[in-house]
Amino acid sequence: MSLDLVPSVQKILDEVKDSTGKAVDFIENDNLATYAKVKVARKSMPAHIIFYRSRHDELINHLIAHECGHILRIFSVPKEERLIPMSDQDTKTRVVHELAGDLSRLSSFLSTRDILKMVDMWQQGIITQLTSYPPDLMIEKWIHGSYPELRPYQKKSIMNQHSDAIKVFSPQIKKITPSKIYEPNIIMNITFFSMLGSILKLNLIKPFKSLPYLKKGNELASFTKKDYNDSYKGDIAMTNYWASFLGLNEWFKWTNFEDMPEGYLESI
Repeated sequence: MSLDLVPSVQKILDEVKDSTGKAVDFIENDNLATYAKVKVARKSMPAHIIFYRSRHDELINHLIAHECGHILRIFSVPKEERLIPMSDQDTKTRVVHELAGDLSRLSSFLSTRDILKMVDMWQQGIITQLTSYPPDLMIEKWIHGSYPELRPYQKKSIMNQHSDAIKVFSPQIKKITPSKIYEPNIIMNITFFSMLGSILKLNLIKPFKSLPYLKKGNELASFTKKDYNDSYKGDIAMTNYWASFLGLNEWFKWTNFEDMPEGYLESI
């Protein structure tokens, strides 16, 4: 299925090329866990790349605009300030140590190999959420304020994300998920959808109101609204604050974008 993008998205793509000196290439990839994913161009890459599923609908307009928002933010600062999150053996060891009690419980019905796979999945998932949500909020605010044409797509896309977030309430998921993963996930979702609801004029917080994590989520949302410096430096600062607030500050590290492994292009 070919991409049929609305004028606002074409305008954003032109802005990316003008601001970064590199265009955006599009590549179909039906193995994606999400509907679209960006590869921001390193200095050795001729273009930024957005991977997308061949089967998609008009919501691809919002998804591409959002991914372009990430490109524009990281290129808004000098090369030496383009930091991105990473994990290594030290952070993984820290995660295993902090989850030791839960892992011991899981060992009664899961093999060591399966448990280590789950640890990788949990760490990757929670750190992706932690480091994505703050800039995502600013990007959605930018899209809503600057590109009214995209608002219908944005609303539907966010509602899909909202539905996925609510699925975590499942008793089965809570039973097998360590509290150190489960609670930060819910708190971040409360913060995220509370703020998105304010931007989009939607009540996105209602499903979360009966949860015991509402107070912490509202506290984090209040700080984020008040103290966010809407910039790439601000993204890093707010992510670090969230990490400290949630007790996840030793679960990842920052590294320069250009220090990504050579397999960056292929590691989709």
